[in-house]
Formats: sequence, structure tokens, C-alpha cells
Amino acid sequence: MTVGSPRTEAAMLWRFLAVELADIWTRLLEGAMGSREARADSRLVWGVEDELRERTMAFLEQLHPGVPVNEEGVSAWPPTGDCCVLDLVDGTNSLLLGAPFFGLQFALVRAGTAGEAIEEAVLFLPAEERLGGGGLYRARRGAGAFYTLRGETDIRLRVSEQRELATSTIAFDGTTPNVCKLYHPALVSSVTRIRNFGAFCWAGTRLARGRHLPVSCDAVVAIGNRPWDHLPSILLVEEAGGTVTGHYGPYTLADCTELVLSNGHLHPAVLRRLHEILPPPDGAAPSRGEHR
Repeated sequence: MTVGSPRTEAAMLWRFLAVELADIWTRLLEGAMGSREARADSRLVWGVEDELRERTMAFLEQLHPGVPVNEEGVSAWPPTGDCCVLDLVDGTNSLLLGAPFFGLQFALVRAGTAGEAIEEAVLFLPAEERLGGGGLYRARRGAGAFYTLRGETDIRLRVSEQRELATSTIAFDGTTPNVCKLYHPALVSSVTRIRNFGAFCWAGTRLARGRHLPVSCDAVVAIGNRPWDHLPSILLVEEAGGTVTGHYGPYTLADCTELVLSNGHLHPAVLRRLHEILPPPDGAAPSRGEHR
């Protein structure tokens, strides 16, 4: 289901996402940040997205021949068979506000409900690529997670080694009414800082890069999102050495909207604080902090 070796696939991904789609990213950024009106030119953004969809679908057929695409906002969930789960523009609202925190992401999954169904993941952040020559993130089940610089150099990703919640940085991501529930003293006062990136592709990649950044992101609490937002980062974080669970137990493909992602060391502590804020769903037993 994969074209060529990992090195060949990385070059193929870079050529398509960073080079062949360069004009698309320029038009999206200009539409969002170059608008002379109070908000971005949404007509330009949506028009470009149609072209982006057509070109991406053709590329995915080449990358994974015969594998159907399950796209956010178009397809039903959960999938009933093998598919490529696609979030064409993760962070659209941030983009329309003139903030370049958006990205294209997809994940290859197989039929089933276990988390191990996520086999491969790709995330591309156009603004990061233009700022630093990177922006391409890849993970394969059992083979690690990588950050690719200029399509040539792979850097293996590792989550942070932060072990104390009191000195950690965590991120919140989700719909605004739900994220508001997380701003509670039990959680907020227990960490050094809270961040909200406005797009899950940015939050997940910051966590996976925790050991490589001057200030690490050590955990992410997701609430009220959709599966398309999460699946690529789930595999990226797991392959970078982190831990991913639901708020009250393991995640599955059918139930992966409420998540805690962390460097592993902080997972029990984050869950304990979270459980002080959010009651368990019907039928779920309160957790004691265990994780996979």
C-alpha cells in the first residue's frame, strides 16, 4: 500500500507538498493574510481548496493505489474498510483569521477499531516550510516519526523528557465552548503555561518535537474535535515515544475525539487533573491514571 522505500516516499511527498503545491499555499496565504477587508477573502480560500482537493486526490491515488479516501466534511465516520483519512486544510478558521497555523494531513488506516489501525501518517505545515525549510512530518507504525528538512534530511522525532507537571507546557485544542471547560484551576494552575495553536496539526507536531525545541510542548488535551483532526498526530506522537489515550480509557477509530496526548511521563498526572474537571461519560469508570 506504500510506494517504494521510506526514503523514496519522503522525496515524493516533499516534491508534491512543498514544490508542486507551492502555488496553492501562496494563494491561500495571500487570501488569508493579504485581504484588505476586516476578514480574509473566504471566496479565494474556498476556491483554492477545490483545486487543492483535485490535485491531492490524484496524488493519493498514486501513493496508495486503490485505497479510497475518507475526507473530513465529506465522508462518513467510522470507516468500514481500509482508507486514507484526509484533512485537506486543518486549521481553516485560523487561516481565515489571517494566522498561518494550518496544514494538510492524512493517515492510512485499515479496517478495525483498535488504535493500531493507523499505519502511516503525513502532516505538512506550509508556513513552517517557508520559515525554516521543514514542515513535513511522517510516521509509520513501528518505524518511528520523522521531520524532513528540504526533502533531503530526516530528523527522528522524540517527545520531551519533562517529568514534572508544574514545569510543563500543555496545549488545549477543540471547539471553543468545550475548550473553555478546560480552563479550570485544577488543570491550569498545575502547569507552567497553556497554549492554544488553533490547529491540531500544529499542536501535535509541537508535542512530537518536544525534545528538539527550545521550549517543549509536553501534553495536548483535545476536546470536541473530529477524528480527521487527530489521526495523523496520534501516530506521530506514539512513534515519537509519547502516549495517547482517550479521557477515560483507550481510544479507538470509532471514539477518538476526546484525547490526551503526552510525552508519557506526564500522562497519569494530566489525566488526574482532567478528571477533576470533566465527569466520566455514561458507563465509563473513573481512571486511576493508567495508560497504554
